[in-house]
Amino acid sequence: MKQLLILLAMLGYLSACTNSHHTPAAAAITLTDVQGNKVSLAKPAEKIVCLFDPMVDAMYMLQMQHKLVGIPAETYTDKELFTPYSLIDERIKNKRLATPGTNETANLESIIALKPDLVIAQHMNAGTIEGLQAMGIAVYLASSEKYEQVLQELEDLGKLTGAVDRASELVAYTQSQFDTMQSAAAAITAKKKTYFTWANGRIFATTGRNSMMNDCLEIAGVINVCTAPVDQPNINAETLIGWNPDMIVMWNDPAELFYAKKELAGITAIKNKAIHHLMPMFFYNPHTLKSLTAAVRINGWATGRSDAASLEAVKKMIITYYGTTIGNQLITLL
Repeated sequence: MKQLLILLAMLGYLSACTNSHHTPAAAAITLTDVQGNKVSLAKPAEKIVCLFDPMVDAMYMLQMQHKLVGIPAETYTDKELFTPYSLIDERIKNKRLATPGTNETANLESIIALKPDLVIAQHMNAGTIEGLQAMGIAVYLASSEKYEQVLQELEDLGKLTGAVDRASELVAYTQSQFDTMQSAAAAITAKKKTYFTWANGRIFATTGRNSMMNDCLEIAGVINVCTAPVDQPNINAETLIGWNPDMIVMWNDPAELFYAKKELAGITAIKNKAIHHLMPMFFYNPHTLKSLTAAVRINGWATGRSDAASLEAVKKMIITYYGTTIGNQLITLL
């Protein structure tokens, strides 16, 4: 029955489309995403379903949010996403934008009903991609796992949406900031050993060397105590005690989670109460250009810069990334 419904939806979509939408023509925009999927559009997309939050974020930075017709379901259910997005988009505030899937799954029938030119996702099986492409709907798969990927995906999105100049401007600004911070980090002789921990009470879930957060730590001029060549390894108390970090950076969790564990009391960062928080999470998402804002805050804590000074630097970056109107609305949450 489900297959029949999908088939009927596809046929309905095909019959509703104009001939020009499916007439073979030389693609004006052709690129290959970081997952190896070829993406072709005759012109910049006008209706976009985006099921991967870092790319939704990029749409707002490119000032192309008006082209969004579908967003991830978690945008409405996750307070860390809903609060900032509802502040800058009435459609999200009033839950009028469709949610035809999540970062992990896509509802094909719901996507088809929105008649998009382009679908952006992180995960999508080959069969679904082929089905959408056969109907003239381009599919772009993003990863946003490393700094270079984030920049490349922003440039790709600029091409796919017709915001090439804005994308180039943001990439140039980010690269300039990155180069400046990298030079400053190289000049730091006594780098603080730093332990990073993810949210929701997972104090023994950290970040390895092959991760975007590791990039943030390096740009900030500190040393990641975890040397594992993976993204998010889990460790135990004994390992953390052995690493003995000078500083701990938490992803939106309270320091009490560490202070309550007596076996960790001897760790330098805990003895010196050098535990800091990246919050609200929206402003420090390491899978977006805001990996730099995270690095600014971490660098401030490591070098003794005042919170007010590093926070002011973050606010300026947010305004640059989102533009004056949206940026000034967002920084009211900081």
